[in-house]
Amino acid sequence: MEKTPTELLIKTLPKSTKVLFGTVSGMLATAMVHPLDVIKVRLQLREKKLSTTEVARLMVKCEGVKALYAGLSAGLMRQATYTTTRLSTYHLLNDYYKREYNVPKGSSLSTHDKVVIGIYAGLLGALVGNPSEVALVRMMADGPRLCSPCPRPRRYRSVFHAFYCIVREDGIRTLWRGSTLTLSRAMLVSVAQIGTYAEVNEFLRQNKILQGYYTAHFFTSVASSFVTTILSLPIDLVKTRYQVRSDTMTQKDILNDILARKGVRYLWKGVGPYFIRMTMHTIGTLLMFEYLTEKFYRKEDKKK
Repeated sequence: MEKTPTELLIKTLPKSTKVLFGTVSGMLATAMVHPLDVIKVRLQLREKKLSTTEVARLMVKCEGVKALYAGLSAGLMRQATYTTTRLSTYHLLNDYYKREYNVPKGSSLSTHDKVVIGIYAGLLGALVGNPSEVALVRMMADGPRLCSPCPRPRRYRSVFHAFYCIVREDGIRTLWRGSTLTLSRAMLVSVAQIGTYAEVNEFLRQNKILQGYYTAHFFTSVASSFVTTILSLPIDLVKTRYQVRSDTMTQKDILNDILARKGVRYLWKGVGPYFIRMTMHTIGTLLMFEYLTEKFYRKEDKKK
């Protein structure tokens, strides 16, 4: 599949610039899709059966539009910590692999190697980003319930205030609550996203299907997001319910409770907003990354 001029320029970007642009692009995409994240978490925590649109409508009606952006500061902090760590680690390991196995200059690693590197990078990123993940989940779940007769004020004013309250009330270890689930989800996401994206992209190229770069990217993004959603959502559901709690209920207890009362299908609650959010985030990040790359080289050309 023929590369676009911008895609060729991306290959020449300094690695530090790639990490910076990747982080900024991820944060901007997060701001764009954050309402879907909030709706997904509210769906996962609510016992009563409601659709995605019903939850969104009730949130706006009872709490105002700003409720859809609850926890945005934590979402941006999560991207800043998780994405920066993941991308930096990925580039470092990528260079190490190429040196260690004498990969010819200009050649890419195999899909298998990319997946392995992606897993290690994702695990480290998830570990560094877990405190922001805990703050994010609690801030999105914070505040009044949908049109509840007993109004409940919001506890957290910002991500830093959430950190302070969590450490003061539950101890610093709570910032890494559910880290095993966060790491497991990060591993599955790395395998599903990188593996599916590479395989679908190769299939399209070999069979000369969807020749346009952006059309092909949209299709591969949808395919990889679908596989990632199916594999990771059950872990995400248990993680969300575990991280908002302060009691002694374990991850296994939560899973068993869900299976006993709701059944296996309940593990995919919130699949709609989760899938749409993941697809939009993937596409939005790429488009913003390309935009920043073009701006960067235009600025460089003007200097010359």
